[in-house]
Amino acid sequence: MKGLLVVVALAACGGGHAAVPTTPKPPSADEQLLALLPDGAQIVIEIDLARLRANAVVGETAKQVLASLGADSHVPGLPVSVLGSPLAKADRVVLAAYGVGTAQATTVTLLVTGGTVPGGIRISPTVVALGSEDWTGQLQTRAALATEHPLAVPAPVLALRDHAMPKGSTGAVVRITARLSFDARIALARMTGLTAAPAELSLWCDLADDLAIVVDADASDPSDRNVKAKKHSARELAHTLRGVLTMLADTPLIRSLGVPTSLVDARLVTEGTWVRAIVDVGPRHLARVAERARAMLAPPP
Repeated sequence: MKGLLVVVALAACGGGHAAVPTTPKPPSADEQLLALLPDGAQIVIEIDLARLRANAVVGETAKQVLASLGADSHVPGLPVSVLGSPLAKADRVVLAAYGVGTAQATTVTLLVTGGTVPGGIRISPTVVALGSEDWTGQLQTRAALATEHPLAVPAPVLALRDHAMPKGSTGAVVRITARLSFDARIALARMTGLTAAPAELSLWCDLADDLAIVVDADASDPSDRNVKAKKHSARELAHTLRGVLTMLADTPLIRSLGVPTSLVDARLVTEGTWVRAIVDVGPRHLARVAERARAMLAPPP
């Protein structure tokens, strides 16, 4: 991945979406879970656990972390029924949030695993679903349909998903996409304490001998035609992103791992209503992070 951040920095922020194909394409292997999701997901988080464990620098540490999770462990964002050993054996996790900021808010989870997941519903030989009965029922139906006719991921979803991904990249350890309504943005800002929440967000994170994170966030409001207001929204969003990175850099875990400077020194680029944040942890730095993580996981003498 050497030189990746140079490419990322020179790439356009993408003042609009990437080109959207006119006809949907069959999902690739890493898109098949997305195709199972019912339409309307506002936030989607994808974690490639197999890719993470296979990494030469942090893979062994990741295995140790995932295997050490017990029944009483807490992983932010994951429902209780996913905690513990299932993550140690899962190859991929996808979480999708619907109805953000409403009384109907819910999250469904898909796990690629051959293991048993307490509370999970197996919807295919390799995929387990977690969520309310109504939602897992929809996932079962879609999985059954996919065996007859492969389901396609909507083109706008793929375009936003790929927005932050540098050209030439072969995948990612973590991807996050969000498309939020005005009400959802207001609710999210209130819940997180942020002054501004993006209308759309695309995050790409991958590992080789270094760690690279690219976040593209769009401040635009489709109903706002005022150019000055759009520029102000972009500046406000850039300020918010800088604040979030600074806040994360000051957390005990980030300080203990030794990566606060990488967050504080992240490069921000604004183009139109889009703001791009670029975080890089170089090879030597990442190796030290892995060493510190292993030391934190080691049993006390």
